[in-house]
Amino acid sequence: MAAEVEKINLAFLQQRVEETTGVHLPFSVELAEGPGLEISWRQGEAARIAAGDASAAARGLFRLSRALREGKTELTLQENRHYAHCGAMIDMSRNAVMKPEAVCRYIDHLAALGMNLLMLYTEDTVEVPGQPYFGYLRGRYTLQEMQQMDDYAAAMGVELIPCIQTLAHMKQFLQWPAAAGMGDIDDIYLIGEEKVYQLLETEIAALAKTVRSRRIHIGMDEAHMVGLGRYHDLHGETNRFQLLNQHLARVTEICEKNGLQPMMWSDMFFRLGSKTGNYYDPEAHVPEEVIAQLPQVEMVYWDYYHQEEETYDLMLKEHARMGRGTVFAGGNWTWSGFLPHVKRTEATMRPALRQAAKHRLDTVFATLWGDDGAETDLFLADGLLPLFSETCWQGPEAAETEIQAMGECLTGLPREVIDAWGDFYPSPEDHRNGKALIWGDPLLPLVTLEGDTWESLTERYAQALRTLRPWEERLDCRYAGALFEAALGKAELAQQLRPAYLAKDRGKLSWLLEELIPDLIARYRSLAETHRALWERSYRAFGWEVMGHRYGGAIYRLEETAAKLESWLKGEIDVIEELEAEPLPNDRYQFYQRLISASVIV
Repeated sequence: MAAEVEKINLAFLQQRVEETTGVHLPFSVELAEGPGLEISWRQGEAARIAAGDASAAARGLFRLSRALREGKTELTLQENRHYAHCGAMIDMSRNAVMKPEAVCRYIDHLAALGMNLLMLYTEDTVEVPGQPYFGYLRGRYTLQEMQQMDDYAAAMGVELIPCIQTLAHMKQFLQWPAAAGMGDIDDIYLIGEEKVYQLLETEIAALAKTVRSRRIHIGMDEAHMVGLGRYHDLHGETNRFQLLNQHLARVTEICEKNGLQPMMWSDMFFRLGSKTGNYYDPEAHVPEEVIAQLPQVEMVYWDYYHQEEETYDLMLKEHARMGRGTVFAGGNWTWSGFLPHVKRTEATMRPALRQAAKHRLDTVFATLWGDDGAETDLFLADGLLPLFSETCWQGPEAAETEIQAMGECLTGLPREVIDAWGDFYPSPEDHRNGKALIWGDPLLPLVTLEGDTWESLTERYAQALRTLRPWEERLDCRYAGALFEAALGKAELAQQLRPAYLAKDRGKLSWLLEELIPDLIARYRSLAETHRALWERSYRAFGWEVMGHRYGGAIYRLEETAAKLESWLKGEIDVIEELEAEPLPNDRYQFYQRLISASVIV
């Protein structure tokens, strides 16, 4: 037996897979060496798994569990990875930081699907020796915790790759006086500042000693204003391509010094090569002289947006021009608000993953971001991970039935429940009407429906509730049900409040005051309580305060709406100023801040 297979603790893997699926294997399992994954089992006999590593063996156990769930009496299959490395990146920087034990549970789920890579995206949420304000009050991981999670990942056959930021996205740290002098503009480190490189050296060296992987993701995306702030004040005009390469060379040198091979987001090179600053500009051109100066850093092409294969094909060809190796990062959409965007994930990732396979990429992973507050629990998107795992193991044309069956076995939920969650959104476009309803101010006309109608939304949400009702004993489904209940109540208020006020319909306004608004407040309290319970199951306490402030503000504004209605009905005030305002077209992106006020809140 190969040395790699000899290291596998099959009993441990089986215990973790059975914990994940809730299915006990009532027969013995034999493990042998194999280049991919082979399974041979017939009822009444021992099962035989041939695998090359622990995550493949875990997948074999999971496939046996699925066969039992489906009532099968035998299973024979042979699979090989189409990508050597396939996994996920989970966002630990947008308020929600998973408890280490939850990260281990997430590793269980990846390994069960045969996924062998996990990145923890930590802007400032990992300990840096000598930097107490790095991740202060943000739930950062200690280096000891990182080591423990790495040990667990290794036992499951999953490579834990650190993912940090070495240029932009550092607003959380740069806000503190301890970071004085280290910022350029916005959230960007000041290139050339030695204090920055001392910090990065300490951070990278510490991680290199903590985890097994010799790969590290150094970020460097979306530094739109790099060189245009304090750097410009100090040094004047500069070639921003050269500036980016200058910084990249320093960071790469630090990585190599510590025995690490870096990868980075590729967008800044394409943005600087575009007249419009657009990453996906088909006319963007990265000059040959810039490419020639690039150190050996893998380029991570991230794209979660396109529904046609041509864009992915073109971008992958342009990345190949850079000659440093290409990694593809797709999106398991968890950042549109409260529930995973099932429709958009499927519409964008099927064509993306077909092209990733066509271009024979070595590494592919799903990103699960928490933009705008981490409203969506990342475990809710588990049912979509098989889009990636099955493209890896069954090929780019993996059947939809297979993908859905793997998701059902992993989550313990029928596909119709996952689809019900997905009906929080009207279409594969990024229309966040449900989020807008939950946070939108009840008195201000800031909620507008995109790609939807009130009738369609109401019908969709009511059907989702009917689908979820048999599953209410599960916290995730109870949370989703509370979400749809609150959104439906808010939709009714949004449709009726201003028209009734303008019509001076005292009967309708009295009903809103005495019946609908009190019921809606109760729904919000129920949603907040179930959301907090879901959060506390997997995440550290730090960051929940953001949700607490949001729910508290939403409930208080409903109470204020009721108070104003009561004052108007009693004749104590002549007008409700907010309801007198004429609504104007509003196509602002539906972020929390833009839904609660027309004022710019800094």
